[in-house]
Amino acid sequence: MDRVAVAVWSFYREDPALARRLDPLLAARLSRGWGALKVECRDLAHRAMVCGVIDLLRPPLEALQLAREIRLLVPGEEPLVFPVTVPLPSSLLAYDGSIGE
Repeated sequence: MDRVAVAVWSFYREDPALARRLDPLLAARLSRGWGALKVECRDLAHRAMVCGVIDLLRPPLEALQLAREIRLLVPGEEPLVFPVTVPLPSSLLAYDGSIGE
């Protein structure tokens, strides 16, 4: 297991239930480069399972600043790219004075 995978699993070591949800990553190859965590999946079905754990990957990657995006790769398919930090919608950032009335 490479260092990125060890860091992710270590982040959830106190919560075995969450760590077990990361099991689809055991069948994938993880690598890091150019600000991205690359997850090489076996096929489209495996990529669909890995998509279900993206929300678990974000906290450790953001806290440890290991990557800015997550790329799910399948041979012969377009990669799926997910940002590690999900920005707030602009509607939540704009203050119009009506809050607190």
